[in-house]
Amino acid sequence: MTSSPAERAGDDDTGELAPGSRAHATAGEGDAGAGPGAADTPRTADEAALSAGDSASRTPGPSPPPDPAERRARRVLRFALRALAIAYYVGKHLGWWFFGWLALLVSMRGKARRQAFFAERLRALFCDLGATFVKVGQIMSTRPDLLPPHIIRALEKLQDDVGAVPVQAIEATLFEDFQRRTPELFTSFSKQPIASASVAQVHRATLQGGVEVAVKVRRPRIEQIVNFDLAAMRAAAKLLALSSTLRLFAPVESVDEFARAIRMQIDLSVEADNNRRFRELFAGDPDVEFPELIPELCSHRVLTMRYVRGVKVLDYEDTDSDPSHLAAVGFRTLLKMVFEDGFVHADLHPGNIFISSRNTVTILDLGLTAELDETHRRAFARYFAAWAQGDGKVMARLMYDLSPAASVADYAEFEGEIVGFVERYRDVALGQVHVSQVAFDMMNILRRHRVRVNPTFTMCNIAIAVTEGIGKQLDPNFHLLEEGLPFFMRLQQEAKL
Repeated sequence: MTSSPAERAGDDDTGELAPGSRAHATAGEGDAGAGPGAADTPRTADEAALSAGDSASRTPGPSPPPDPAERRARRVLRFALRALAIAYYVGKHLGWWFFGWLALLVSMRGKARRQAFFAERLRALFCDLGATFVKVGQIMSTRPDLLPPHIIRALEKLQDDVGAVPVQAIEATLFEDFQRRTPELFTSFSKQPIASASVAQVHRATLQGGVEVAVKVRRPRIEQIVNFDLAAMRAAAKLLALSSTLRLFAPVESVDEFARAIRMQIDLSVEADNNRRFRELFAGDPDVEFPELIPELCSHRVLTMRYVRGVKVLDYEDTDSDPSHLAAVGFRTLLKMVFEDGFVHADLHPGNIFISSRNTVTILDLGLTAELDETHRRAFARYFAAWAQGDGKVMARLMYDLSPAASVADYAEFEGEIVGFVERYRDVALGQVHVSQVAFDMMNILRRHRVRVNPTFTMCNIAIAVTEGIGKQLDPNFHLLEEGLPFFMRLQQEAKL
């Protein structure tokens, strides 16, 4: 792929510039920067609806609990307003789409233009609906096995363009989770976040011992927003599943997959666990690092880690690092994640990969992962080993056998298309390949033959495609399959294949 949705949503500068460099140093969520004045008030429609009935401001410290009846009334009011907001935006964008589609039809602009217009209206709808729908849209953009290319291209443009929440709300969360006021936790704590996105925002701070840290704090009420929005999505998916044609795309199961991914990202204790696991798995690798956690300042709403100084991987010219070496390290790291450990960073993009001051590769933002059990890890390794060896028949059989739902009318035709796909991209240098086209070609074959890929496989494929795209920018002569063959030979010798 040329760039991932997460790259577009998360690759803005979100920290202070390191001396003499263009790139930033951060250890948190970098989807949208927050400048002066950004912290005045939450800007998303969902937060505005769900904040109805709340007090105008919150200050850290204990306060008397509200009356239960009053609390229930506030909750009903908030959810009623949120439901009305969803209905309003859906109706508005449906109207815009219908009249726009009619105009395009009358003017005979062609099917491709009408498809692109629909996709843009869908993206605009998700933007208006706020955090949950933006996150779902970003995850949907990584599922070319489920959605056509014009939808994927539009959803890749989604950004978490939200304002920062007031620092008082952040300090209240810190007090509630650690029962200490901010000055007791840190000797300094930046009032302005260095990153602000739909799920969390990041503040730079200094611990009592002088250690610089990045403090990632979840936005207030985000769990309520997500739970309500996901329930609404699931209800809509059940309606779509009433159609026998749409049921083939498993809308309910797909929403459930998206829901699991979003819940992984809003529970920061999951990211902390992922961090610990990656640090353990890569403990013996001198070229790859993951941020060091401050365990006593981590919870399900707060993640505190050492502040990472460095530059983004694509700004390698600001360092003395060899780009060919960086490409090799990145690809080797991904191969180990996918085919050896079965535990994969599913949100890899240039904004999450840094070259540290020690010239090591540091990987950030570990909230979204994919995990392969031993059976599927071996199968996926065999799949890519077959690709590296140019064996399309084995690839076709593995995809068919491991599909949660496959109804191929003509298996020979399906196999022939996979063989043709392999031949088309064999012996082509990475610099000559459009990675997004490779992914779309494969997923179009699967969609045409109604072979639904295991969702974890899709996330791994996207991670590989994004890593390949980064490698292409670092070293256009880097050959993915050629570099991968020795790795697969080693796995085979160690009986891991």
